[in-house]
Amino acid sequence: MAKLLSEKDTVAIKDFFGQNLVNPITMRLFVQDSSQPGECMYCSETQQIVEEISELSDKISLDIHKVPTDAGLVKQYDVERVPALILEKESVDSGVRFYGIPSGYEFGTLIEDIADLSTGKTKLTEELLQQVEQVQKDVTIKVFVTPT
Repeated sequence: MAKLLSEKDTVAIKDFFGQNLVNPITMRLFVQDSSQPGECMYCSETQQIVEEISELSDKISLDIHKVPTDAGLVKQYDVERVPALILEKESVDSGVRFYGIPSGYEFGTLIEDIADLSTGKTKLTEELLQQVEQVQKDVTIKVFVTPT
């Protein structure tokens, strides 16, 4: 199977991870069980791209789960659709979810999210972080994107 990441991108991402990853993280991918009826748009491509990413650093592990075969984990992680990619640090769900294939602009976001989670730091300003800490209730932020 042909690689989705170019050699140039592979080298750049590997270098970025080498400079920026501190603590191990887990990418937990939920895809449709191929033995089930129906078709999952982008499940195989998403699996391939996260497999390629996970090979670029020993600080990244990848767990792949089949829906509905792994029903207990689907419920535990509240997976709403597939493909679903969940980022974890120290076996703790970070709350970061990617539904659909993380390509285009979302690919860069995924790479940055992996680094942010690994270091425990973001590029958010101190002022914005203080504002976020003042929020006193659970908030779900959903960002919807479409390919251009």
